[in-house]
Amino acid sequence: MNTLKKKFDDGLIESLWSENGELTYIINDGLDLNEYANLAKQILESEGDIAHDFIGKVTNKSKTSSARFEYRSGWFLDGMADGEIE
Repeated sequence: MNTLKKKFDDGLIESLWSENGELTYIINDGLDLNEYANLAKQILESEGDIAHDFIGKVTNKSKTSSARFEYRSGWFLDGMADGEIE
């Protein structure tokens, strides 16, 4: 995982949280957006620091293209609010 994180960090310019809770990563132009979206998902899910599921986005520096990823927290208590766990 450290190799993936290093590769991700090397291409990362900044990360931003929007007011509605969407995470956007801005990466250097010329990098594969889909690859970085997949890396972001893998890294975030392995760290497990965020308790809610969300859709994130990776965009290039020039903002001409982007790719989305779906983060699943996997936290045990998530289902309680929906009545899934009795």
